[in-house]
Amino acid sequence: MRNPGSHRWQSWRVAPAAPPADTPPAPALPNRLARNGTAEQPGPDGIRWGLVARVRAEIAAGVYDTPEKWDAAEEALLRRVTA
Repeated sequence: MRNPGSHRWQSWRVAPAAPPADTPPAPALPNRLARNGTAEQPGPDGIRWGLVARVRAEIAAGVYDTPEKWDAAEEALLRRVTA
């Protein structure tokens, strides 16, 4: 019988649940651009906190899921399944 004790996939990734305390909340910016118009660079932890803040704000406002996004996701799923 196999030993169900330790699974390598259970411990390969550790990610913080919240931004560091010294990181100010980023404003909601369209198209994943920073204030100066350039693409946002990931922080030292590899997470784009500005994007996270924008998505959280859109979810809270109830505008993140749009019919267009659902249609695009459905089309992408169907392409993957039929390919």
